[in-house]
Amino acid sequence: MVKYCKRVFIAFSILVNTLLGGKNNQTFSARNWQLKRDNKPNLVYIIDMVFFLKTSHCQDSWSKWTIINNSITKYNEKMGYGNRREMYFNE
Repeated sequence: MVKYCKRVFIAFSILVNTLLGGKNNQTFSARNWQLKRDNKPNLVYIIDMVFFLKTSHCQDSWSKWTIINNSITKYNEKMGYGNRREMYFNE
């Protein structure tokens, strides 16, 4: 049940980020770490306080998203897909 709740929370975080115009499949926490890296207003301190057992939650989320996103991009390049739309719709 704990794993299920965690997955639902991650999905909700991605939804919130998407509704706010964030990048594809990126969590709200990862987005805020990117904002911090870009010296823009962010909520990293508040989010990390919520996850007090893990003080680097936003940074870890951003790192995971970056690795996954880069892997997908490299795979698409290797397979010869110009973009993801082409991969799914065979244009």
